[in-house]
Amino acid sequence: MSRTITLIYFIFGATWVFITDRLLTRLDIPVADRLQWQTLKGWIYVLISTALLYLLLRRQQRRDAASMAALMQSQEEVQRMNSDLEQHARRLELANREAESFAYAVSHDLRAPLRGMFGFSQILLDSAADGLDEQTLHYLRRIHDAGQRMSCLIDDLLNLSRISRSALERRPVDLTGLAADVAASMQERYPDRPVQVRIAGDMHVHGDLRLLRIAIDNLLNNAWKYTGRESHPEIEVGVQRTSAGAVYFVRDNGVGFDMNYAEMLFSPFQRLHAEAEFPGNGIGLATVQRILSLHGGRIWAEAQPGRGATFYFTLEP
Repeated sequence: MSRTITLIYFIFGATWVFITDRLLTRLDIPVADRLQWQTLKGWIYVLISTALLYLLLRRQQRRDAASMAALMQSQEEVQRMNSDLEQHARRLELANREAESFAYAVSHDLRAPLRGMFGFSQILLDSAADGLDEQTLHYLRRIHDAGQRMSCLIDDLLNLSRISRSALERRPVDLTGLAADVAASMQERYPDRPVQVRIAGDMHVHGDLRLLRIAIDNLLNNAWKYTGRESHPEIEVGVQRTSAGAVYFVRDNGVGFDMNYAEMLFSPFQRLHAEAEFPGNGIGLATVQRILSLHGGRIWAEAQPGRGATFYFTLEP
């Protein structure tokens, strides 16, 4: 603003001198009177330039006042946002403590009666099976199996809770090598099911190695399970390079699913197939989604019934 005021003052002064000198020349004022006219011209210039300078300074003062008011308002807004953020952080901390308390209750309070039910049913099966009729044995086995399933559900629920509260330890991860290790573990876990697995090379990401291993393990286990009816099961782990970044995928030629129910896949305990067909707790894909969300990525699926499924996912660079 100081440059503007200086420029306006200079232009006004030069214009004033030029116009008033020309005017005095045209009026043909005697030489004896010219000194008085020059003095008058100077005083008029001082008065006009003073008024002009006052107006410019007042304008600048109003601008400064408006800027100061805007700055104060911005500071108040920042303080309000910081206060809201602190409240949100306190609520989040409280929610985390409640989640930890819930996890403790699940892992201790609920496991005690579950261990009793599971243990006593096992004792009856081991010691009194010969004295029980077939129907009673059937019910007893159902109690035993239900206790075992409940224990697995509790474990999965606790793992999901822990993953949601995990702190990331980011590092460079060889996703190709990680997928190959998990695939080899799957082959050892299911030695009677040879599966052709193709894994793309040169897949490198930045993330938490432990959590990414859990995600890949769940995705490959899912593909392994739902290709169980195929005579020539095939699974592919690959990447698509796009302008928006790398999109990784796990593809299989298994049973697939109806895309109308795709959103259900990533909700805990939601299943698109009966447990009698494909056993499981419906927690694996929900776990994968939580892990990818922690990494700033997302997951989605494409499939057709009887023609396999492809799970795509992204990771924050």
